[in-house]
Amino acid sequence: MEDHQISIEDFGKRVQRCYGCFIAYHLKDMYLGEDVTFFCEHCHDDTMFHFDQFSKLMDLSKLDPPGGHHH
Repeated sequence: MEDHQISIEDFGKRVQRCYGCFIAYHLKDMYLGEDVTFFCEHCHDDTMFHFDQFSKLMDLSKLDPPGGHHH
């Protein structure tokens, strides 16, 4: 379970641009839209899921392993 939490935290540190305002945020601060787009706190709506919610449902075996190639 501890490895799972560490993987979620590492994944949350990845950077993604908001599809509403195009400002870059860490995934841990974003909301997932139904068409797999990410939105910030200011641009999301009530139909979207916060990172804390959708990260619980992720299949971590599908993520790239952590490494030096991610920026």
